[in-house]
Amino acid sequence: MLLKYASLDLLNSSITDVHSGVHLFSVITESFFTTEPIYHPDAGTKHTHIQRRRTAIADIHQRQVAEIVWAGRVPLSIRIDRETLSGVTSLFNNCETVTVIPSSPSKLKVPTRIGAIWVATRRSLELRCSTSGELRSAFHLNCVQTGHRLRPASMPGIGSHFLEIHELHSAHMVEMIVSCLIMDILRRNVFDMSSHDFDHHLGPCRQSDPTSRSLHLEYGHPMWRYVI
Repeated sequence: MLLKYASLDLLNSSITDVHSGVHLFSVITESFFTTEPIYHPDAGTKHTHIQRRRTAIADIHQRQVAEIVWAGRVPLSIRIDRETLSGVTSLFNNCETVTVIPSSPSKLKVPTRIGAIWVATRRSLELRCSTSGELRSAFHLNCVQTGHRLRPASMPGIGSHFLEIHELHSAHMVEMIVSCLIMDILRRNVFDMSSHDFDHHLGPCRQSDPTSRSLHLEYGHPMWRYVI
């Protein structure tokens, strides 16, 4: 199966099955304001009116199948179908075996809950079976389709994003789309790449921001130093 994003803005795009032409999913991101207990260095923890962003994914029947609430570029909460995850690390199997391998090329490996592991480099993002290493999915950015093949576009921004799926249970489709989005943000930070077009929706999440500090303490895993 080959899925195509209609927009280069991954947070606001429809996702189409290239073979059938059916629009399988739609992704919409909107901002909202909420009041949350936030730690301030000078005043301690106070209820503060702050802006958040919410990404909603709907299926072909317009049923919302996933939601991400963002604090900057960090996922503050994730819901997949009827399951609300206890934290973003739950999406990646508690991040117990996250590794950055300084080989050539350098690789970032992050486990998932679906028997597979994300393998990211500066030029690629793939989902592989945890035991056999066989390719299950691959994310292709800014590519053009020639016949049955994908090739990188000659210039930035003139191609499309594709999600190639080789072997994946249909029940895991939405979870893979959600984790792929988060993994590409991680990949760009780990390898010091340019930000996505969608970054203007999320905004910075600096170490000096008291919200960022509380998130860093909450997640606590070294992986998040690549995002915050």
